[in-house]
Amino acid sequence: KKMKKEFVNNIFQNIADKYDLMNDLMSFGLHKKWKKEFIEFIDLKNKNNTILDIGCGTGDIALQILDKKNIVNGKIKMFLTDPNIKMINQGIKKLDKKKITWFTSYAENLPIKNEQFDLVTMSFSLRNVENINKTLKEVKRVLKKNGQFLCLEFGKVDNLILNSIYKKYSENFIPILGQTVTGKKDSYEYLINSIKKFPSQNKLTKILKSKNFYDVKYKNLTFGVVAIYSCKKQ
Repeated sequence: KKMKKEFVNNIFQNIADKYDLMNDLMSFGLHKKWKKEFIEFIDLKNKNNTILDIGCGTGDIALQILDKKNIVNGKIKMFLTDPNIKMINQGIKKLDKKKITWFTSYAENLPIKNEQFDLVTMSFSLRNVENINKTLKEVKRVLKKNGQFLCLEFGKVDNLILNSIYKKYSENFIPILGQTVTGKKDSYEYLINSIKKFPSQNKLTKILKSKNFYDVKYKNLTFGVVAIYSCKKQ
């Protein structure tokens, strides 16, 4: 049995070149709106900020942050990491000429000293890690005191009718779409299962509190299809 790490890495390897297109199609373009809302939650007070995006994929979050000048009027140092070199290469093309440090790493074991970042972001990547606890421990370790952790992830839809529509859509339509666009149906079956297995909004909030993050809050988007989580390191 393959380790989850290798398995997931393989999946993203297979779909890297169609990744952005599939995100558009699967979410009817909503993922861009979700990511825009996500960065509205950024709470940076300093003139100079260091930001780490874990599981950066093709660099969407960095792109949004760097485009949104009024987040900070000072300097930003951006560091982007993903286990998958193919995804990073797509990102480097997309964010051509922007000053970013890219490196490959799994989230559970970051090659970074303690307390380096004012902000750590994860967007649709926490559910793909092999070990949530280890990952959150690492996030906390690399954050400065009172630094912010911001996470965008799929949630659980509360409304029963909407939930059943969403379930049918994700279980039936998304793998077929994946097959059509990328030729990789199984990759998208994995993605749907990873969404199902991921903790609910209340559960993840509890997990974050148990790791001694403070000011833990979440906001549902699109009826809870996704949620934004924000918290700070004590």
